[in-house]
Amino acid sequence: MERLLKTISGSLEGSWLSSLKVLEDKLSELPNPRRALIYFEKLLSSFPDRPDWLDDEYLYHLLTLFSSSNYLADFLTKNPHFLKTLKGIYRRKFKPEDFEFSVEGDRRKVKKELLDYKNLQMARVVLRDLLRFSPFEELVRDVTLVHDAISRASFSYLEEEFKRKYGEPSCGLAIVDMGKASAFELNYSSDIDLIFVYESRFGETSGGTVGKLQNHDYFTLLVREFLDLLNGVVVVDTRLRPNGTMGPLVNDILALEEYYTAVARPWERFALLKARPAVGDLGKTGLEFLKLAKAFVYRKYVDFTLIEEVLRLKELIKSKVSKKRGKVDLKLGRGGIREVEFIVQAFQLIYGGKQREIRCRHTLTALDKLHRWGYLGDKEYSELKEAYLFLRRAEHMLQITNFRQTQTFHPESEEAEELSRKMGFKNREGFLSVLYHHMDRVNYYFNKFFPTGDRRPLSTYTEEDLKRMGFVEPGEVKRFIDVLLSMKVLTPEEVNRIDIMGELFLRLIFEAPSSKNAMKNLVNFLEKEEGRVFFFSILNRINLLNLLFYLLSTKDFFITRFRQTPEIVDYVFQPQLIEEEIREEKLREFWEASKNLKLLKNTFEVVALLRYRLRRSGVVDFFNELTTITDFILKELYLEISPSFCVASLGKYGSREMNVGSDLDLLFFRSSGHSEEERAVSLIKRLEGLGYEVDTRLRPFGEKGELIFTLNYFKNYLKESARVWERLAFTRFRFILGECREEVEEIVKDFLFGKPLDESTFNEIVKMRERLERELGRGKRDIKYSPGGVVDLEFISYTYQLLRGRWLRNTYYSLLELSKEENSFSGLVDLYLDLRRAEVEKRLFGDFISYGAKIDALKRKVREGYREFLNWCRREISEST
Repeated sequence: MERLLKTISGSLEGSWLSSLKVLEDKLSELPNPRRALIYFEKLLSSFPDRPDWLDDEYLYHLLTLFSSSNYLADFLTKNPHFLKTLKGIYRRKFKPEDFEFSVEGDRRKVKKELLDYKNLQMARVVLRDLLRFSPFEELVRDVTLVHDAISRASFSYLEEEFKRKYGEPSCGLAIVDMGKASAFELNYSSDIDLIFVYESRFGETSGGTVGKLQNHDYFTLLVREFLDLLNGVVVVDTRLRPNGTMGPLVNDILALEEYYTAVARPWERFALLKARPAVGDLGKTGLEFLKLAKAFVYRKYVDFTLIEEVLRLKELIKSKVSKKRGKVDLKLGRGGIREVEFIVQAFQLIYGGKQREIRCRHTLTALDKLHRWGYLGDKEYSELKEAYLFLRRAEHMLQITNFRQTQTFHPESEEAEELSRKMGFKNREGFLSVLYHHMDRVNYYFNKFFPTGDRRPLSTYTEEDLKRMGFVEPGEVKRFIDVLLSMKVLTPEEVNRIDIMGELFLRLIFEAPSSKNAMKNLVNFLEKEEGRVFFFSILNRINLLNLLFYLLSTKDFFITRFRQTPEIVDYVFQPQLIEEEIREEKLREFWEASKNLKLLKNTFEVVALLRYRLRRSGVVDFFNELTTITDFILKELYLEISPSFCVASLGKYGSREMNVGSDLDLLFFRSSGHSEEERAVSLIKRLEGLGYEVDTRLRPFGEKGELIFTLNYFKNYLKESARVWERLAFTRFRFILGECREEVEEIVKDFLFGKPLDESTFNEIVKMRERLERELGRGKRDIKYSPGGVVDLEFISYTYQLLRGRWLRNTYYSLLELSKEENSFSGLVDLYLDLRRAEVEKRLFGDFISYGAKIDALKRKVREGYREFLNWCRREISEST
């Protein structure tokens, strides 16, 4: 390379020479510097006088492209007039309509226009990839849109010619993309799988200069011409049509219906899962085809017959790959792209008939949906997605060199070295290490989901087997298995169905957040008939099993609610409940249908948890939804009792931050008249009967005070007797029900903000926090009262509201506002969210599951933030006085 560089430098002068000197140091960073210089030399012959638009930055970008792709470098240096066009488009993100173009002229001219268009557009896409201007999804979308545009332009060109010769056909033709093209995920050197569908064989064209043709003959001739025009531009594969190469090139809807109903083989369901009418009559013929394909692809039941087909295809691929003599196969090899696609497609075909929400052509979107609906766990999803993206990019980088449809390379070759550099690695060893890791993980999951060999019964697992699987207490798990398989309420058939689950059952236990809770609660769950019926009805639905075991692993949250209202299993897993935010309208609809408040409470609290588990909501939303459920129930009870008093709340219910097991701090007001204490007590008992803990001790004078107090009494108390801690507590005050909202809120607002926060009050607040820490802090595992616990952040919230005279109530929103005012406190928001997530874990499972090792660091950062806030607050108070 040094000699070539010296030779080129010696022939240059002026701006070309200065540019080469600027770029010289960067050449070593390119995947193939020698190739870049060879094509740079060819570029010089096209532009002896350097054009103004060919600046140093664009030149380096071109050298990056030349270094990576022989094919595109050759095209651009032989057609240098496209270089200026490329400069105008490679930085721009295209919309679908930007790809549209048309062709005209004789066939030879048209074919050249099509090929030039493709090469220019692929140069744009590849350059955006190499420069990391676009994410993977955009790149493969653009490649697909390029091919769609070529198909559309070609079809339109031929259709005009055919209409002149033969007239209008009596129906339309749809060109259907299959495979990666259908999902907008073509790779850089993909062939395109097409099938050709027309509406009806009965009919003929209207006649033209040559005469008339029957529909079938017309479309057959048109498609042959279409394929001939594309030959040499793109590689088209038509073997996915009915009966493959032995079948007719074009088929009408009736013929397809007969074939897919009676003749089609199981693997063709995989093929039709990815089918998208792309060109031609999309409105009628295309929609008819999709309707037909959908009925063939998706069964109305959970369909496990596909697993055998997956395993058959797996063995077929394995036999082909074994002949490739030590080469790495990114697509078909062990742990390759095809295994990720098989996992995604098999889940969709098996479960998609029953669950429409997981249907999707696009692999990455389908992975998201499978994760979203519980078919893939967090780790499974993240590792499969990461591996798929890595493998697809490696495939792209391998193909762009010569734009050949290849997925294999020898790990010891120069090709592997260049591929490593294209992938951003300094050496081949580093690249291969990461590649093999990803492929190992993909293959692990493929074998996990589609195991070969006989299933081992659950009853045959020994303590040693369980220990090897990773169970910390294998003896306890073995005893649980023995108890489970000996349950008297289970029929012999039911025992057998559990027994043959084998490793799948153990994996469900092992991957549950708390295996111990899951084992204990499963036995309790199966004791009830409703539990048994539900459990055995979902054995073929892995996503529901995963969610059920998640719920069972909660200490008592789910099992308590299930015991009270076993029928909740008929509701809590419904997609329409999980997908939508829990609002009053949805609760009202359920209430009108059931007239059962306990069922409503238990159902929607579990739904709120599932929404949180499935990431439909964050921790703040989870608290808000629990609060919304409580608001609705309280309102219904209030309307039923029909009292004249008003109801308000403090604490986490007041600030809409209810967690699992939060109590209700309630206050009762009356303008005048009778006390109605019996009705208030009745309301409290009704709430307690539904599972709430009600606390009324935050009323004036606590337990010694009146349960229901007048507004004047309340106003005088706050003015004359209330202490500083009550001023903090009332920052969370929220009026809920009754007719005295304005008067009550005005009284509380005056109490909170009638006088500014002074140094004396501030010091008392600080001492109050120290006292809580000293008296209630329970060591390192306590994340509420101990130093750095949630109470630190709550005290920041209380104090900030009093300091600024802003009634925000909610800790999260107070911290947000504080961070907007003072950027140095922005980290407190995330710390609050983490602590509250950890608190949810502790309350649900009885221990920290994912936050155990993080608690000390979190609390340390919170305490640092708390101290900084106190110092900041002192300065603010000092400056304002």
